[in-house]
Amino acid sequence: MNMIEKRNILFSPPDITDAEIAEVLHAMRSGWITTGPRTKLFERRIAEYIGANRAVCLNSATSAMELTLRILGIGPDDEVITSAYTYTATASVIDHVGAKIVLIDTAPNSYEMDYYKLVDAITERTKVIIPVDIGGVMCNYEKIFAAVENRKNLYKPGSKIQNLFDRPIVMSDAVHSFGAPWCEKESGDIADFTPFSLLEVKFLTGSQ
Repeated sequence: MNMIEKRNILFSPPDITDAEIAEVLHAMRSGWITTGPRTKLFERRIAEYIGANRAVCLNSATSAMELTLRILGIGPDDEVITSAYTYTATASVIDHVGAKIVLIDTAPNSYEMDYYKLVDAITERTKVIIPVDIGGVMCNYEKIFAAVENRKNLYKPGSKIQNLFDRPIVMSDAVHSFGAPWCEKESGDIADFTPFSLLEVKFLTGSQ
């Protein structure tokens, strides 16, 4: 009788050392367990690292994406474009605000959306485009912004904040690309809005 050895294979365990544990204890002993001074320090450090003016911490990247859509005034009668190859949260936040989900299939031999199809998908109802960075590799934002510029004559802003842009807004789903460079810029300093994630399988937290 053949015996099969059972092994417990961990799924991307978080990279937590004594230094991180000490920081958690420091925060708990301070009496701040939510948006206290340590959170503000973290926000400043993130903004400095990526070269952005400001970073804001929320409970999840999903919340960050949905909040951004709501701040922009995205709702019914609007369209938001994203990649068909992504986690459900990228599309569900579009549904949560009542907008139409427009999925773009990936290009041949690629995990990125087909940028030629992206151009054709942009209509006068398109308000936001959510490209998805996969596995630490950023999308081709040059092609994304070129597509947006190509169709910006169709753009019809529906709120005061949308009116600040003369084209559809680009919100990067960058939960897979924190720390990744693209054309000498950091992830977070390219799109108009960029949510990251601290989930254990993401690059900011997980052991790779």
